[in-house]
Amino acid sequence: MTFDERYGVILSRDPRFDGQFVMAVSSTGIYCRPSCPARTPRPSNVSFFATSAAAHEAGYRACKRCLPEAAPGSPEW
Repeated sequence: MTFDERYGVILSRDPRFDGQFVMAVSSTGIYCRPSCPARTPRPSNVSFFATSAAAHEAGYRACKRCLPEAAPGSPEW
């Protein structure tokens, strides 16, 4: 997917894309699921990673609203 396609998924907050990628916001240092209910960041502040582990390795911390590091089916999900 291109940057614009992924950003469109974030704008629509489509939960079908959860687990396919995570977005990281440079202005806050947080990474989220595509369906996160938090305010949508500016495109210039967004980076995309294939996994939450990759975002964590890049120095971002997990969002406390959408819990992107939680496994599907777990109570945290």
